[in-house]
Amino acid sequence: MSNPDDLDDGLLYDYNSGEEQADVLNGSDVEAENESKTKNESKEDSPIPVSKKRSAADSEKSGEDAAPMSKRQKKLAKRSKFNDKKKEQRQYELSKKSNLPKSSPEEISEYFTTLIRSKNPDLSALELEELYLKKTDFLSTARYTEERTLENFPDFIKQFTKAPRTIIFSLTNLRVADVFRTLNTERTCVKLFAKNKLKDDERTVDTVFDTKNKKLSNIRYFVCTPARLSKLFEHSDAFFQGKEKLDVILDASFLDPKENTLLTADDAIVLAKTLRTLLDKKSSVKVLLY
Repeated sequence: MSNPDDLDDGLLYDYNSGEEQADVLNGSDVEAENESKTKNESKEDSPIPVSKKRSAADSEKSGEDAAPMSKRQKKLAKRSKFNDKKKEQRQYELSKKSNLPKSSPEEISEYFTTLIRSKNPDLSALELEELYLKKTDFLSTARYTEERTLENFPDFIKQFTKAPRTIIFSLTNLRVADVFRTLNTERTCVKLFAKNKLKDDERTVDTVFDTKNKKLSNIRYFVCTPARLSKLFEHSDAFFQGKEKLDVILDASFLDPKENTLLTADDAIVLAKTLRTLLDKKSSVKVLLY
């Protein structure tokens, strides 16, 4: 029997070639696996794109913004809104009060009409009509462009008062005293208010209007509160005598500590009644607002 090794066919047989081929194949698989692992590690080590980082940050921030407010935060926010509205309302009211003295006679008359109607809900339309103040009772002072301060009061009077005597209504006793000091530089002014005895004020008024008495004949201005003059009307007719013109100035720009004016305070209805009495009993009376 012939041995394959003995064949002289010119071919070289290598019995280790199969094992070496397997090793080569196995080596290729290892290299492929290593390359795949290297790629995966490279992906893991590579930095996250900036856009993705921003997106994540924005997402976290959005989550924070959307967080619900606590009860205390809601309460504070509600209080803040309330205070803002209250402040706006206050500014609106102050603006209305400051503009009223500059209004037209029609607007001033309408204001008093509303006031009188609100304070007398039980009166009939006919009874209310007797209390109303007409637009012809007022003179416009809108052309006075200066600030309506205490210091400018004398300038205003010089421009607008033409009558021999003038009644000036102020809101409080303190304001009466301040206006008196401002106007009395030439001793032409008297003050009528609750700090005086009522009998003394009656005597002063009677003396001023007594044509035979020259002691106070130079008096031109009566500074008073509506309540005081209303009481004087009950005891004296001096203001209603004669045919001389009489001007009435309402010190309506002054604000008291509670931000009331002569026209918005509780005594405003007393002012309206006092004006109506004066207009009914005295001819040639004109009302101006400062």
